[in-house]
Amino acid sequence: MGDALAELEAAIIEVTKARKLVMQKTAKQVSAGDEIDRLKSVAFAWFKTHRPSVASHSSGPELGDVDTAYQTVLTATGKIAARTTYTNALLAAKRSLVVVRGSVATVQDSTPAVATTDAQPNFAPLANDPKMQMILIRRWDEIQSCIDARAHLSATVMMGGMLESLLLARINGSPNRTAVFTANGAPRDRVGATLPLADWKLVKMVEVGHELGWITKSARDVGNVLREFRNYIHPHKEYTDGVLISADDTRMFWEVTKAISRQVLGSVGKSP
Repeated sequence: MGDALAELEAAIIEVTKARKLVMQKTAKQVSAGDEIDRLKSVAFAWFKTHRPSVASHSSGPELGDVDTAYQTVLTATGKIAARTTYTNALLAAKRSLVVVRGSVATVQDSTPAVATTDAQPNFAPLANDPKMQMILIRRWDEIQSCIDARAHLSATVMMGGMLESLLLARINGSPNRTAVFTANGAPRDRVGATLPLADWKLVKMVEVGHELGWITKSARDVGNVLREFRNYIHPHKEYTDGVLISADDTRMFWEVTKAISRQVLGSVGKSP
């Protein structure tokens, strides 16, 4: 299942980058050979590389809209097409890919078929300070309040913050910091040095958490989807992608957040 999500993530990155490059030019039509070849490679990457893994996913995702958008790009490369033809098709591809990613993520192994308990876990293993424990409990309750109020974006943003806080505490409390900072998933600068912890983003914390056995692979995969949806806190990103977080998305993310939180808390004392 993780392979399908990875292919979707790669495809989303490709169309986003391709659209940005197309928009940088001022000519009304795309005629340069290298630019056409690049756009053609993006379309071929979907049909030949990404699509097979996505199509075989157990959720049986509907790929008609995605295929149509990519086919528009591919058809346009056979002629001198308007630049807006590409920008519109690439945007449509991205929006459709995001929808498919959501449907794939909802059937990950880490998502229980029946909702798990909403009761707060014991945060003591990661937060010895009673004041910090109360803050985490209050945040946990506030997430549920946002869900009940159908404040889906607010709930999603707070879930990302909760996971970031727990993973940060897990890293800081690790008895083997060397294992954390030498992990393959740890973020590095251009010369290969591991970045200071203050510069780590949630995606890297999730990757390292999985690598060190704190969370499962399926939890990692869906956790990374949550990280992407959390970025819709920026109005421009929501406007550009044209994606709204639905009630189904929020419920799925809450199950994932609860699962990852309990996995991280349960890993204390059992691994690096």
